[in-house]
Amino acid sequence: MCSTTVALLLAHAALISLSVAAQISSPLPLQNRRYIIHDCGALTQQVQIALDLGKEPLAAAIDAASQGVAGGHGFQAFFKKNAAAKPVASMLKNIQTMKPIRGRKPNLFSASQPEFVCVDRDTFGRYPGIPRDPDPDCRVTGSFGLWIRGFKYIFICPKFFTLPISTTARHCPRVIDNMFERTGYLLADYQKYSLIHEMVHFYLGRSSLGWDTNPQEMYKLNECVNLDAKNSLNNPENYQYFVASKCSCISFCSTLMVVVVVEQACTNAPNPFAPPFPLSLQALEEDHRVQGTFDTVDKS
Repeated sequence: MCSTTVALLLAHAALISLSVAAQISSPLPLQNRRYIIHDCGALTQQVQIALDLGKEPLAAAIDAASQGVAGGHGFQAFFKKNAAAKPVASMLKNIQTMKPIRGRKPNLFSASQPEFVCVDRDTFGRYPGIPRDPDPDCRVTGSFGLWIRGFKYIFICPKFFTLPISTTARHCPRVIDNMFERTGYLLADYQKYSLIHEMVHFYLGRSSLGWDTNPQEMYKLNECVNLDAKNSLNNPENYQYFVASKCSCISFCSTLMVVVVVEQACTNAPNPFAPPFPLSLQALEEDHRVQGTFDTVDKS
């Protein structure tokens, strides 16, 4: 069980309600030491709770990742080899602390933390430096969120708010014939994990897989398992599934003021080096190449 107590979580939620109530009527962004939220209005509180709840599973996932394959919970399936332990743990620590990094537009030469923007039809006009309008992307693709390569903004699509904030039941997928059953969305499609996914894009930067890379970004459980070691580290969904698989944490329903303790802790996962996954012998020897794929180091 996570260390956060029910009483502390309820008290935290009450403080969020008080702080957000003073801000949602203002056009100014909500800002604290970890993140900035823009243009979300009355939904600002929901984004803030999702971000804060995401901290809890990250702590457990960092501990598991630091142990590599021995840490279990799908590490081998999603990241293949022990050489990935350090970069995976480092990535998750960056997200947990929302570490400011250099090289993100429009502030290339100063360190930027992630900034979350709720998308509407006027977003493109408010952020003139971005190369394309995120509103059509949200509506056409049905995405929960998106990150435009190279920028500090994480765009939250309207569909994001159709997701539950967090799980209230155990949804570990079964493994049948060395493949996950097709229920991965029940494991990971929640607001807190969706935001973690977009933050992986932010910290990976130009290394991140996307619609414009080869291979393209993968989303389904077995597609993520099928990636080789290097591309597994560069695919945000692999992190999202891994964090969700390790989570043993408190979930909070802000609308009903209900706290539910959910023991996810998934332990069964396919072996990526056995059929039907066609990883080549070359992929098995990629340990020495998986390090150094991030451009997240702040050189200041």
